[in-house]
Amino acid sequence: MPVEMKEELSVVLKTAGLDGEVALLAMHLSEIEEEAGQVLDLLTALRAHAHRGDVGATQESLAELSIALEHLVQHAGQALPEVQKRLEIDPE
Repeated sequence: MPVEMKEELSVVLKTAGLDGEVALLAMHLSEIEEEAGQVLDLLTALRAHAHRGDVGATQESLAELSIALEHLVQHAGQALPEVQKRLEIDPE
């Protein structure tokens, strides 16, 4: 994770009015951004491999997508409750 992205997200969180320590939350948001990009890239690759009928490459891309989604969910699971708490949003 690039340090600049984490620092930029720290500024974003402070601009949003989140008080206190935001470094961990910024790190999770940075990881979410990185994994979301990876997910989009993998979805594109998955479609391309399937369109060509390449079963092996399609399965490999799907396995990689599974891992990326797992990472995304993990970081979102850490960030979401903290954002909701700090913004006083009731979880649905």
